[in-house]
Amino acid sequence: MTQVAARPSVLGERNFMLFWAGQAVSKTGGAVTTVALPLVMIQVLSADAFTMGVLNAAIWLPWLVIGLQAGAWADRVRKRPLMIACDIASAVLLASVPVAAWLGVLTLAHILFVAFAVGCATVLFTAAYSAYVPFLVGRDNLLGANSRLHMTEQAAKVAGPGIGGVLATVTGAVAGLMVDAASFVVSALCLRSIRAVEPATEPKPRRGILAEVAEALKVVVRDPYLSVLTLHSGAVNFCMAGLQALWVLFLVRTAGLGGWVVGALTAAIAIGGVLGATLAPWYSRRVGSARALRLGSPVTALFGLLFPLADPGIGIVLALVGVMGSSMGTAANSVIAVSFRQAYCPREMLGRVAMSIRFVIFGVNPIGSLLGGVLGTVLDLRTAIWILVIANIAAGFTLYIGPIRTGRDLPVPTPEEKA
Repeated sequence: MTQVAARPSVLGERNFMLFWAGQAVSKTGGAVTTVALPLVMIQVLSADAFTMGVLNAAIWLPWLVIGLQAGAWADRVRKRPLMIACDIASAVLLASVPVAAWLGVLTLAHILFVAFAVGCATVLFTAAYSAYVPFLVGRDNLLGANSRLHMTEQAAKVAGPGIGGVLATVTGAVAGLMVDAASFVVSALCLRSIRAVEPATEPKPRRGILAEVAEALKVVVRDPYLSVLTLHSGAVNFCMAGLQALWVLFLVRTAGLGGWVVGALTAAIAIGGVLGATLAPWYSRRVGSARALRLGSPVTALFGLLFPLADPGIGIVLALVGVMGSSMGTAANSVIAVSFRQAYCPREMLGRVAMSIRFVIFGVNPIGSLLGGVLGTVLDLRTAIWILVIANIAAGFTLYIGPIRTGRDLPVPTPEEKA
C-alpha cells in the first residue's frame, strides 16, 4: 500500500500535479458557467430578478438536502472513485442543457433540475475532496497545497469569464455549458491517473448515518474555534448569495453595462482571489493565523462599498477595485481557515466535520439567494445591492466572538493529540 509522505517535494510530485491540473481545468469550466448560465437565463428565458434568485437557490439547495449525510458517506468509502463518479455525472447533466437549447426544447424546469443535480454531485465531490487532500499531501503541506489549489481556482476565474464572454458573442451563451461539461471529463481522467493508493478505512461498528452526523455536528458546535469560523462563513455566504443572485442583472439592466464588463468584473474577483490565496501563507506566518483572520475579513469587506457605484465611465473602475479588494480578503481567509480545519480535526472525522460546516455555510445560500431576489423585486436593484454589501461588512465582525478575537495563532494539535 503506497503512502504519500509529508515532505517539501510532495507538491511537485506526479500525484499532486495531476490532481492540481484536473482541478484547474474543472474550475476554469465552472468559471465559464458562472457567466454563461445567467446569460442563458436572461437572453434565452428572459428571467427576472426573482427567477435569478430561484436559480441561485437551486444551485445551493443540495447543501441543505444532503450536505450532512455526504460527509458521513465520504468517510465510509475511498475518496477518489467517488470524486470520479461525481465528475462524470456533472459532465452528462451540464451537456444536456446546450443539447436541449439547440433542439429548441430548453425550459426553466430543465435548467433548475440540472442546477440542483449538479449541486448534489458537487456536494459529494466536496465531501471526498476535503478528506482526500490531507491524504495526498500530508498535514505539513496543507497550507501550501490549499494555497496552490485556491490560487489556481481564482486564476481559472480570470480565464473562464473571458471564454464565456467570447462564446456568448460568437456561438451563444449555451455553448459555455458544453465547455464546463468537457472540463469535468478532464478532471475525471486526471483523478483516474493518480497512482497513490488510499488506505482502507478502519473497520468500525456502523452506528448509522444519523449517529455519525450527530457526532460531527457536536464537534462543530462545541469547539470554540470551529463554531466561530462556521458562524462567520455562514454570515458572509448568506450576504454573498444574495449578491450573486443579482449582480449580473444589476450590471446589465440597471448599470447599463455590456457583457464584456460582466466578464471583466468576474475576472477582477478572480485576480483578487489569486492575490489573496498567494499571499495567505506569507501573511499567516507574518502576523499569525488568528490575527490574519480577524483583521482580514471586516477590513477587506469595506472594498465592497465601491461595487454599487458601477456605471459607465469611472463607475466601472470603482467597481473593479471594489470586487478585487474584497475578494483578496475572502480568498486569504478561506485558505487559512480550511488549512487550520484540516490540520485540527481528527482524520477519521475530516469528511463529516467538513461537510457539517459546509452544511451551515452553504446551506444558508438558498435563503440568501431568495432574499436577494425578493429585495431586487421589492426595491430597485442598486438599493438591494447596497443593503447586501453593508450586511456583508457587518458579517466580518463575527470573528471577534470567542477565542479568535485574541492571540496570534490558531492552535494546531500534535499527531498524538489528533489520534
